[in-house]
Amino acid sequence: MTVKLDTATARMPVLAAIRREFGEVAPLNGHRIALCGHVTAETAVQVRTLLALGAEIVWCASSTTTTDEEIAAAMRRDGVVVHGKRGMSDADLARGAHEVLSVWPEGPTLVLDEGAVLITALHRDFAHLPAPVLATEKTPDGLAALAGVGPLRFPVIKSDESFGKDAVDNPHGTAQSLVETIATVSARLLAGKVFVVAGHGRVGSGVAQKARGLGARVVVTEVSATKALLAVLNGYEVLPMREAARIGDFFCTVTGKPGVIGRDDLLAMKSGAVLANGGHLPWEIDQEALSALATGRRELAPGLEELTLSNGNTVELLGGGHIVNLSAGRGNASEVMDVTFASQVLALQLVLPKAADLAPGLHALPPECDEYVAAALAKALGIQLDEK
Repeated sequence: MTVKLDTATARMPVLAAIRREFGEVAPLNGHRIALCGHVTAETAVQVRTLLALGAEIVWCASSTTTTDEEIAAAMRRDGVVVHGKRGMSDADLARGAHEVLSVWPEGPTLVLDEGAVLITALHRDFAHLPAPVLATEKTPDGLAALAGVGPLRFPVIKSDESFGKDAVDNPHGTAQSLVETIATVSARLLAGKVFVVAGHGRVGSGVAQKARGLGARVVVTEVSATKALLAVLNGYEVLPMREAARIGDFFCTVTGKPGVIGRDDLLAMKSGAVLANGGHLPWEIDQEALSALATGRRELAPGLEELTLSNGNTVELLGGGHIVNLSAGRGNASEVMDVTFASQVLALQLVLPKAADLAPGLHALPPECDEYVAAALAKALGIQLDEK
């Protein structure tokens, strides 16, 4: 094992508990899993857990910018097929997904997806393959994308809607990782600065809390009245982006929607504004508009680029507009991904025995998955529960 993989394994107790409890039974024996996800040490621990449960696995990257080459090489040495490299093109990314689905003549029996890449392909270019028994999708972007796929051919578990994602991963893990990366890569002080958070969902509310904890003056932008109200009740100022753009020092987009920061917003920003995208796809900051406005570009540091705009002001773009904590930072803490990945693994093995009775379409994660993950994490944290 590499040092990264060894460290991640030691810091992911819930997956370790699953391996201990179910490894001998091997509930996934005979199953072929196609997995789409970031090529990181944490995902590698999930892959090794699935292998320990008896499955065969092929793995493709879910992003062009987040592959850890060291981890990819280590997994290939272990015999796992991994498609992905850092800096790959969008065409390479799509090709990797197609290659994963082409490994077995009869296709995969199980799918663990991120961004609905594999599930979408199984309804289009690979619709001729037999339908998998079961799939999971772990991102809100992916669940939204499935709405445009049409009637689903097989059951898909919404593993995004889990205790791990809702209570641990999004508001604490991802939020901490985003704010940490923005502060570290920009090398700026957050205290006293105006930190604009676009979106007040699970991640956005966490980013706002973490930024305020470091002394920033947080402004929230929202399109939802309910989320805007929650932001106000949590003590944040809520403004339209066109107004927030004029006063912000830092901008972090976490909406999952395209064009959240557009041309007019960029021109309204004060010189030196820092831009970061926390969403899965690199579209929340309008890259086309930004490139059109840029009269000059230079790298200030790894993952940090300064662009001079046509009005003479500069903006600093982190991670090229890709998901910043993975493209320019170290990503979520291993403990965080542990609960998210454990929910996916449990969804497969607990739902699988009754998958034949599930209608094609989206299905909620079984409550027992959340209970198992919460109990294992509580034990790992040394939390003692009352017996009655």
